[in-house]
Amino acid sequence: MDSLIKSVGESDYQPEKYVKELSQRCMGPEELLQQKTNVQSLGEQINTMLKKNVFYNYIQFIDTAKEIANLEGEMYQLSHLLTEQASLLNSLTSSSIVSEQISKSGKEVNGVQNTQVDNVVEEKRVHKLLNIMERVENCNNLVDVPDRKCLHEGDLLELDPIENTPVQRIHCYLFTDTCIVTSWLSSRRGPARYKFQSMYDLCNLAVVNIKDIKNSFKLLAFPETRVFQAPNTGLKNDWLSKFEVAKKSKISVENKMKSSVDQKMIQRTDSIQLVHNSFEPETTEPELPEWIIDLADDLDVLIAQRHFEDANSLISKARKYLEEHSDQISTSIEQEIKTKLENRIHALTLVLTKELQVSPDKSHKGGLRAARRAVRILNQLDKSSQACDLFLKVCSNLLKSQLQYVKRDGAMSTFVKKYSMVFFGTTIEITHEFLYKAFPNSSACSSAFILWTIQEVNDFMVVLNKHMFVPQISLSNLSECIKVIHKNCQELCDYGIDLKFQIDGQLRIPLTKSINDIKDKTIEVIKIRFSEDKWKPFNLKTKQQRDKIVEEYTNYGFSNIESYIKGESWIMLTQNTITFTRTYLLLLNDCLVLYSTDLANVIDQLLYEVFAAHCNYIKSSMKNKNFVNDINIITTNARFILDIFLSHCFKVYSASTGNVNSQIHTRLKSEFGVIPTQNITGYI
Repeated sequence: MDSLIKSVGESDYQPEKYVKELSQRCMGPEELLQQKTNVQSLGEQINTMLKKNVFYNYIQFIDTAKEIANLEGEMYQLSHLLTEQASLLNSLTSSSIVSEQISKSGKEVNGVQNTQVDNVVEEKRVHKLLNIMERVENCNNLVDVPDRKCLHEGDLLELDPIENTPVQRIHCYLFTDTCIVTSWLSSRRGPARYKFQSMYDLCNLAVVNIKDIKNSFKLLAFPETRVFQAPNTGLKNDWLSKFEVAKKSKISVENKMKSSVDQKMIQRTDSIQLVHNSFEPETTEPELPEWIIDLADDLDVLIAQRHFEDANSLISKARKYLEEHSDQISTSIEQEIKTKLENRIHALTLVLTKELQVSPDKSHKGGLRAARRAVRILNQLDKSSQACDLFLKVCSNLLKSQLQYVKRDGAMSTFVKKYSMVFFGTTIEITHEFLYKAFPNSSACSSAFILWTIQEVNDFMVVLNKHMFVPQISLSNLSECIKVIHKNCQELCDYGIDLKFQIDGQLRIPLTKSINDIKDKTIEVIKIRFSEDKWKPFNLKTKQQRDKIVEEYTNYGFSNIESYIKGESWIMLTQNTITFTRTYLLLLNDCLVLYSTDLANVIDQLLYEVFAAHCNYIKSSMKNKNFVNDINIITTNARFILDIFLSHCFKVYSASTGNVNSQIHTRLKSEFGVIPTQNITGYI
């Protein structure tokens, strides 16, 4: 137990490493169970010690909390005393030289000519600001800015900007230069009623009227958006009008300050500048249009309201203006405008990329059409590579979600058909959207799309291989499934994308293994049939069955099958021969569906060995003393198999593959030529 406590208490203790060493050190389950019991006992001891420590220190916790509460009260009293002292100092400065300057600025803003009235107004202004500071907990110093006035205040209800549900009750203060948002205090100590939340500069604040939500308006302070609801329509209009008045007043004050600074700079120019101007032609800098001055604010509003197209148009307009008037604008102003413009372009790019992002808790439900808008704007902003990567992730998510609806609830071939149809159908839709609408003239994006398509096809074939190549699968089912896959894949060739090579590459190894397994099973079946074969003509029993088998072989391409019919219901071919021809023709057709250059040797080996196995058993039967009396029927079947049936199979094989020099026919004829056969006209 001591060693366990020591190891667990080490600073570099790693549970996985400890368990691994413990499992190597312990012999048998008894020692492991003993170590488990020790760990559980240690956990109980530590839990008991923690409870005792909490109980022991509980009284100390309570005493500490009381001391903190008392200290908080004393700090609040100290803050109140400092506030009163600041108020007293401000009232003393009203009669000083500084107060004359303040009263002069008050005359410029309010147009009041009486100095005594200005002093009274100034005292009221400072007193109101101090009163607000006293009512708002943790509020900043409001009297440090000259001429700051409280224009409006009131209670508002904050709403969630997305769900439009109530969040909290707030109290808002509107000043000439800022806007302060406070929340109500649940437990009041002293005169404070509200708690400071945030302060917004009117220069960086936009106010938007919301018509969809009753008595509501929106504050846009990039990147934050807050929605407030007034108690009634009248109060809402008051807030909107006060905000408009405050912003206009703020702009006018800044313009006056700027003009005064410019006037002082002009007055400080000396005679040297005058002489210099006499020799150089006077150049006047053109006045910037109003829309370029308000460019940053307008873009913030458009981005916040999700008017992405309008924002992009405004960005293009600004870029064009800067290019055309770069020689007429001073370098500092141009650099400032470009910096603000790049910041807004970056903000717009972040919003658009967020539109295309796909996460486990947020799938792109709108599909390709929903992504089209963001992709188009990102392309116009020269962000094609970034848009391409995000769009391909949306495509992967869409393809995955579509394939999830395909369930295997029936035969394997049915599942493969549905899965292949959904995959290639969705891929064709994505290809059309990508190449013709999202990125029509981008070779780099087209290359990225080709790589994405190859990866998706590889993942698609991994899933299908798990379902197709299972034990006891027949070659007919495999050929049917692969035929469907090749057919659906061919539809992508209309867009210039041929994925057959990728599909065949994924099928090569499992198909080779399946073909070899089927070859071994077929040869084993041939062996069993020959062990049961009695070498007797097959009795068709009725005339209808005779006509049916004649029609069947005629459809296969055997025109002289009637020459083997004897009487009304007998055929001079054994049941084993008829079964073999049917099986081999079916096997041949399935192999021709799967035939490719990579699988040619495997398929040829299958066709050769199966046919050779049947011929070997015919030779063994001819040498078997038990079938001496049946030598004629054996010879007849051998002639049919080697001359007629083999030649027919070779014609079908060469017509389908185009290989007229196949060695299968030649090898079989040379190896089994010892069987007495007759010459067949038209032999190939």
